[in-house]
Amino acid sequence: MIKEIAVTMPGATSGYTDARKKLDAAEIELRDHRERVAALRRALPEGPAVTDYVFFDGNREVRLSELFANGKPYLVIYHLMYYQDDKEFCPMCSMWVDGLDAAAQHVKQNANVVVASLAPVPALRDWKKFRGWRRLRVLADKDASFARDTGAEDSEGNPQPTILVFEKKASGIHHVYTGQAQMSDGGLRGIDLLSPTWHVLDLLPAGRGDFNASNDYVTTP
Repeated sequence: MIKEIAVTMPGATSGYTDARKKLDAAEIELRDHRERVAALRRALPEGPAVTDYVFFDGNREVRLSELFANGKPYLVIYHLMYYQDDKEFCPMCSMWVDGLDAAAQHVKQNANVVVASLAPVPALRDWKKFRGWRRLRVLADKDASFARDTGAEDSEGNPQPTILVFEKKASGIHHVYTGQAQMSDGGLRGIDLLSPTWHVLDLLPAGRGDFNASNDYVTTP
């Protein structure tokens, strides 16, 4: 027997109650569609084998293959946007990583998760401290090859917000999935599901409004 859930509070009008029940049906439909999309993602054929790229963990070089720790075959990498002539990292990417840092201890039960960026090691180290990222390993790309091969940097050298999944097998390291903010139809919101900020704002009567993440209101923990 399905338990009736509370979708209203005492005193709600019949108009509100009816509209909320219609919304409940739509939310169930959306849930089921997300599950179908997730199943398609899991069913992707084996991706191509990739180069054992090199990163800097501080001053120490570390290879992609070394990021598969604790016997886990999966690796999630968020590639953090950084413009070489800027003094700050992308505020939107940083917002995504804020949420990912909080979730990392849970994700690490099933997969390794790191952040990488085509940025100088000192700048990346200082930004990690400023944002208060405690659970994520943050790495600097040794060169532009990883960003270019994965699409985290376009042909003109512009960084793109990108999340990547890799799997380590006996045959080598294979690419599994790439997700970016801009989708193939030119629209955005391609990786919004990774940030709780958007979902909380979507609950509000005003929705997201004109909100855009900024580094200006962020304070050092």
